[in-house]
Amino acid sequence: MSGHLSNNNEIQIALRYHEATKHSEISIRTSSHGLDFANKPNPFKIYRNDLSSIPLPREFPQPKINTLDAIASGSSDSAGKNIDPKTVAELLFFCAGLTRKTRVGGEDYYMRAASATGALYPIELYLICKDLPGLEAGVYHFAPADFALTQLRSGDYSGALSSIAGDNTDIISAPLTVVFTSLAWRNAWKYEDRSYRHWFWDSGVIAANLLATCNSEKLRACLVTGFVDNEIDKLLGLEDRKEAAIALLPMGAGPKFFSPTDNLRRATLPPLRPDTVFPSREEHSYPLIWEMNEASSLLQKEQVRSWNEKLAEVSSEIRVPKNNPYDKIVPLQLQEETSIQGLPLSETILRRGSTRRFAKRSIPFAKLSWILHSSTRGVPLSVSSMTQFNHIYLIANAVDGLSSGSYFFDYANESLELLKLGNFRNMSSYLCLEQSLFGDASAVLFVMADLPFLFRALGNRGYRVAQLEAGVVAGKVYLSSYSLKLGASGSTFYDDAVTEFFSPHGSAKSAMIAIGVGIPDYRARPGEILVGETRKTTAAA
Repeated sequence: MSGHLSNNNEIQIALRYHEATKHSEISIRTSSHGLDFANKPNPFKIYRNDLSSIPLPREFPQPKINTLDAIASGSSDSAGKNIDPKTVAELLFFCAGLTRKTRVGGEDYYMRAASATGALYPIELYLICKDLPGLEAGVYHFAPADFALTQLRSGDYSGALSSIAGDNTDIISAPLTVVFTSLAWRNAWKYEDRSYRHWFWDSGVIAANLLATCNSEKLRACLVTGFVDNEIDKLLGLEDRKEAAIALLPMGAGPKFFSPTDNLRRATLPPLRPDTVFPSREEHSYPLIWEMNEASSLLQKEQVRSWNEKLAEVSSEIRVPKNNPYDKIVPLQLQEETSIQGLPLSETILRRGSTRRFAKRSIPFAKLSWILHSSTRGVPLSVSSMTQFNHIYLIANAVDGLSSGSYFFDYANESLELLKLGNFRNMSSYLCLEQSLFGDASAVLFVMADLPFLFRALGNRGYRVAQLEAGVVAGKVYLSSYSLKLGASGSTFYDDAVTEFFSPHGSAKSAMIAIGVGIPDYRARPGEILVGETRKTTAAA
């Protein structure tokens, strides 16, 4: 990027990217892309520099709040307890820690607390904190393999970060902010240009876990999506056109003040060029990803402020045209019986996985109702209390108390609107790239957004917001499903076919992500708290 002009308002760039990365029968069947497993990227970022590594406590609190309450509620109004290393360990473990280890072909594979597309784990987490009890102010990278923090900078950069985010008061008042970044090649190895979408899906499911854990600890938290991109990247020492910042999540609350040295620190920010192990033997270039990322970037603080104002003005409920031949409305069943109450959050996260086989069995409508309710109460953004830019359309294959067919979920009125009656198992499989898993699922949820509306309101960066919120919703669907002792699995899809199937009601909508929900056809063992187990493995990578 050069100069002082942002391409954010040139929305044809986002439209072109979205069209170019759509899946169709033709694109899938004519693709020559193959997976070179000898060149598969290492899922852990490793620093070669002689940097300070600070082990996180191996014993830390576990979030005991009811999962459904944790994900349905907004951000806590309380500052909560003081954040210390044990709290930091809890927050990081339950959003990105290692929970399972398996050995396949002589190689160890690790599952994490939140899912990732293709189990490639492209999202890295960085911490920017003020002085905390037991942890000095600085910029840190979270190393899940070692369950440790790598210190990149020493000193309080929270004021600089707040300034980069348009003088964001949530950041300057927070003792700790987590920054989500993507190491792009790690996901592009499999998903190529389309992997830019995955940046936000994978960040969103991690954010869903982190927001829920903050609620358990009564820590105020929100997502920040407006910031000067290249300054965040410089602060973290990210390599240009290989890594990029996605979102910020400040948590906790403290006095709102700016240090007189904050702006000076920002203006004289020393370069940071940490030496890291290259993730694989060679990397292929995908310029379309970086064209889209740069076209949706903000280049100055004033642009951030203007964009944040537009974000705050966007209605949290996008009107959907009524075009319903059945004119049948089905209220959700939100009973409060003990059998419908979810598991504690810690137990849910340790149970979570991506279901690989669904039994062709029915689930109660009451459980589907709680999944829909809990997952769609909105996402806390710093510019507004709760937002909802996406809607859920779904196919019910086997739900006791609900006729088989397709539906639109009206989250404002807590009801389903029947669109088409019929058995659509074959269709739900076909839409999800003809995967039988999604024909066997009891229900398949499609998170969909009105992209033209968001582009007009927010420019190219509206694409980021839509995809990130869809990822958070998907993460909440995972958590609520496993909390109710069901299973869930995310999927990509045939883009235009999804829109066509849900038309005319969904004719203005584009699918962001799909999630199948149902009863797993196997018994998975629960996860564990694994800390510091992979140092030898990663050091040799």
